[in-house]
Amino acid sequence: MAQKSNLSLVKKGTLKRLMKTLFSFFPVLLPFVVFLILLNAIISAIPAVFQQRIIALIDEALKKHMSWSQASGPIFKNLMILIVFYVISLVAAFLYQRLMAVITQGSLAKFREQAFKRMESLPIRYFDTHAHGDIMSVYTNDIDALRQMISQSFPQLFSTFVVLVTLAGVMIYYSINMFIMIIIGVILMAIVTKILGGKSTKYFVKQQVTLGETEGYIEEMMNGQKVVKVFNHEKEAIADFDKVNENWFEASRKANMYSNILGPILHNMSNILYVIAAITGGVLLLWLFHS
Repeated sequence: MAQKSNLSLVKKGTLKRLMKTLFSFFPVLLPFVVFLILLNAIISAIPAVFQQRIIALIDEALKKHMSWSQASGPIFKNLMILIVFYVISLVAAFLYQRLMAVITQGSLAKFREQAFKRMESLPIRYFDTHAHGDIMSVYTNDIDALRQMISQSFPQLFSTFVVLVTLAGVMIYYSINMFIMIIIGVILMAIVTKILGGKSTKYFVKQQVTLGETEGYIEEMMNGQKVVKVFNHEKEAIADFDKVNENWFEASRKANMYSNILGPILHNMSNILYVIAAITGGVLLLWLFHS
């Protein structure tokens, strides 16, 4: 039977190597997409400032009993700026998603080409110690996992980081006390994400490894079906398959369990942080009015 894959094959610096490889594939297109993601993220965070300005202008006009002709000028000016930001954000999002599809599918084709060229230079010993299904799993399941990371995880991660930095600047501008409180909440959420995300990553890696082992075992048993029949090895083959399949099931179950519970936990923590921020903001306003 083929030798099993080892989780130790996953080395540090893989993400850095992946980004370097992607930039080598698309040296012009990828930086342009990164710029579009950056532009979309920044612009998505700015409209909140103009929304507050519009609300403040309307409130001021009502308090001063201003006519619509007097108040409409500044309001429409900020409103037009807000519309322009939304249009730019929409165009940038549309372009980067279209171009990201080109980058994703093009990268997968190039990854498969590189894997195939590398496979042709491997010694015979490698193919004797690895099941064919395990090898083919690299071309299908593992590279498909890269597709999800490139097309979804990377843009969302980069966009979220930029939005957080932009919002942090806005919060510092308005209230340093509220910013400190939010940072404490974000740090707590980051700790939870690291704990649960680390466990999820560990089992997702194990899921890919055990998936390759399962496919390799199935392929080996199917090709050697006549030998299994001749030596009456059916029960032993089924028992071995149950073990391999159970390992895959457990890895997949734990990976998805930690991944699925992370979202609701962070969502509830975000709601709690929102309530605390609202109460703190109200208290600060009362203190400001009475001081």
